[in-house]
Amino acid sequence: MNALRYVFRCLFAVVAVLPAAHANAATLYVGAASCDITPDMPSFLAGQFSPRVSQGVEYPLTANILVLESRDGDQPLDSAMIISVDTSVVRASILLPIRAAVQKQLPGFDLDKLIVAATHTHSAPPTRDGHFKQQEGVQVPSDYVKSAVAKIGAAAKQAWDGRRPARFSYGLGHAVVAYNRRAVYADGTAVMYGPTNAPNFRGIEGMEDHDVNSMFFWDTSDQLQAIVVNVSCPSQEVESNRLLSSDYWGPTREMLKDKYGQDVTIVGLCGAAGDQSPHLRYRQAADNRMTRLRNLDRLREIARRIVRGVDEAYEVVQNAKQDAVVVKHQYAVLNLPERIVTEAEYQSCKAEAERLKAHPGDGRGNWNARVVARYEKLPTDPKPTHPTPVNVLRIGEAVICTNQFELYTDFGVQMKARSKAVQTFVVQLANGAAAPEPPAEAPEEDRKEWLYASGGTYLPSELAVKGGGYGAVIQSNVVGPEGGQMLVEETVKMINAMW
Repeated sequence: MNALRYVFRCLFAVVAVLPAAHANAATLYVGAASCDITPDMPSFLAGQFSPRVSQGVEYPLTANILVLESRDGDQPLDSAMIISVDTSVVRASILLPIRAAVQKQLPGFDLDKLIVAATHTHSAPPTRDGHFKQQEGVQVPSDYVKSAVAKIGAAAKQAWDGRRPARFSYGLGHAVVAYNRRAVYADGTAVMYGPTNAPNFRGIEGMEDHDVNSMFFWDTSDQLQAIVVNVSCPSQEVESNRLLSSDYWGPTREMLKDKYGQDVTIVGLCGAAGDQSPHLRYRQAADNRMTRLRNLDRLREIARRIVRGVDEAYEVVQNAKQDAVVVKHQYAVLNLPERIVTEAEYQSCKAEAERLKAHPGDGRGNWNARVVARYEKLPTDPKPTHPTPVNVLRIGEAVICTNQFELYTDFGVQMKARSKAVQTFVVQLANGAAAPEPPAEAPEEDRKEWLYASGGTYLPSELAVKGGGYGAVIQSNVVGPEGGQMLVEETVKMINAMW
């Protein structure tokens, strides 16, 4: 927790950058592990305004861990730990317990080297109490977190203790998994999941990113140990069901393990995808017909596409393994400008929050009330900033860069296009807790706001804000397009400083 207690009020500044490690290639050591974090009792399912309670398990929830270390002989040079978790978002409510568990298991590990990222399933338990009114027989979210984090901590130690000399390669494939989910109409408005067969439909608002970025790690006997797979799409094909599920990552892991080995750890990472979805947006009939003819369901069809993207990279890059690999890691906290609430937005949200007081189970009440609170703080803090953690990890000629938002794809593509790395893996919904925890005597509303803002809010493009709609309205955003561009500039600067 002490590592989080620093935030400087300098706009758009990198306030804490760890020095880059050794610039020369060194021996790569790798460890990997996974654990099952599926609850063993009914649980709420995060991702919707209304409560859903699980009625079974479709695909297990897992945490998948990759540890990297570079050494010059016996001298460690730099290291990193990546933990991919089947959860909706990584807010303070789960990040801080994971950090504590890793620290307990590995007292000497530098927590600034830890990357915890969500696969962004909407079929996993929430991680903070009070999100939904508690029901008898339904697991309390904080109890779930305790159970899951204990397993994650043990798996992190297993991965760290299992480090051994390794070989590395990376590659690029492609798969149509994500569809931009914002439909634009003749009057210029945009609607998330708006109908595309309406007479006034005019197009899809933004771009899509069909890259399947893969990294492969072998031991010195050429036994595959781990695969990192980066897809710019949330895992939300079955987001409205009542089954615990890792969504398309479940069958994707199964298919990859069937092909590459049951002991291979599959680390799934969600790319910049704030305006993306796996839901079909048009040509549904043709797409569904092909899926039926293949005798697949929709999740396994998505998995088939991702696996083919991984396969096409593996076929080539398995012949380009490296064991002398540059590893560099930087961590920074950026103070991005918050999106300022206007008078009109304040009045609208205040009226809606008042109206919804009669419906306490409707999450939109708090959604609007948070905007009201932000506006009312502006007289004493007219230029609020939002502390945002960023990790940049170079592995050979590839790089992984992270942010805590549901980041619109346009920003991720900018990072990829301007990066000096041969291949850039953009990872959203990672490490969402840079602001210091409110003191114990702080009002409960301040604590709730801190938990909410500690990760997972949308960061929209300027075009999206003009179109409006969920995901681009003030209720959906803590940081707006100006802050998004600053995030791009500083992330690219950090990446390119490594070359």
